[in-house]
Amino acid sequence: MKFDFYVHGLWILGSVFFLFGSMIAGNIEWVEGVTETSFGVSMLIAFILFLIAGMMFISSAVNARQEGA
Repeated sequence: MKFDFYVHGLWILGSVFFLFGSMIAGNIEWVEGVTETSFGVSMLIAFILFLIAGMMFISSAVNARQEGA
């Protein structure tokens, strides 16, 4: 079975986005000096990175399925 680079490339990019999203989400804490805006923006950025990673994983699966069919 032959896979083109875009299948593997999307997996790699999805993993990178997932890594950055989890790094941001893992360090979010409500401590003294944190404003509500910065806390909310960091939560939003982490959520968006998770959504982008999921989109890349789904696109990779669809491309792999089309290659295999």
